[in-house]
Amino acid sequence: MSTMTKVFVVLNAVLSVALSCFFISAAAQWDNWRQLAVDYQMQRDAEITLRMNTRASMEAALAMKDEALNERGVLISQLQQQIQDQADKLAKLNSEVVRAQQDAMACDASRTNLEQLLKVATNERTAAQEHNRSLLDQNIDLQSRNTRLNSRVLELTANVSILTEETRNLQAKVLACERQVAEAQRGGVRTVAAEEPAAAGGAEAVRPTVAGRIKGTITEIDGQYASIDIGEAAGVVEGMRFIIDRGGNYVGDLVIASVEPKQAGGKLTMLNGQVSVGDRVVYGLDK
Repeated sequence: MSTMTKVFVVLNAVLSVALSCFFISAAAQWDNWRQLAVDYQMQRDAEITLRMNTRASMEAALAMKDEALNERGVLISQLQQQIQDQADKLAKLNSEVVRAQQDAMACDASRTNLEQLLKVATNERTAAQEHNRSLLDQNIDLQSRNTRLNSRVLELTANVSILTEETRNLQAKVLACERQVAEAQRGGVRTVAAEEPAAAGGAEAVRPTVAGRIKGTITEIDGQYASIDIGEAAGVVEGMRFIIDRGGNYVGDLVIASVEPKQAGGKLTMLNGQVSVGDRVVYGLDK
């Protein structure tokens, strides 16, 4: 074998070895690169997933921010409307303040006028009080005079009442005396027994004469006429004047106009008050 052949074989062997090493290293490098590419692809996918999640989160956040912005926009609109309303109210209040200031100025002017009028009225009241004091003194003097006059009137009224009662008593006494004189002129005191007229052969009965007072009670009132519960049996005759009495007070007179056995009636005269049913009537004096 020639040298060239040996060199060629050696070179071929070396080259094979070098190529083998190269291919082995290239294969190893290729595996490394493929694994690295797989890792890079996985990282890329993870990064893409993360970015997609981040984007979805950002979009959700943006949607929430948009909704919040819309709500804030509505709130801002409401606030702007409230601000406008407050501005209108403020303008109205300003106008009211101006009107109130004008009213206050008018009130001050009115108060000044009223103070002047009050001063005039105070002066007039003071003068009126002085005049009232003078009138009060005069009134006290007149009241004292009136009291004295009233006392005198009461005294005179009492005297008149006493005199009136005495007059009534005197009238009753006079009537009783006249009655007694008339009876005496007809032959003295006569009495009538019960059931005697029929037995006397047609003789007429004589009305009894009653000694002392005749007392009765008013049973009925019709205008100026009244009825009493005593009559002819008690000695009542036409023309008698009864005194009407109520609790010891003189009320008036009753002049007998008609007589029945158990009752009588007459006209009310010389009234000193309102006659009532139940008032007492009296004729004559106590024996």
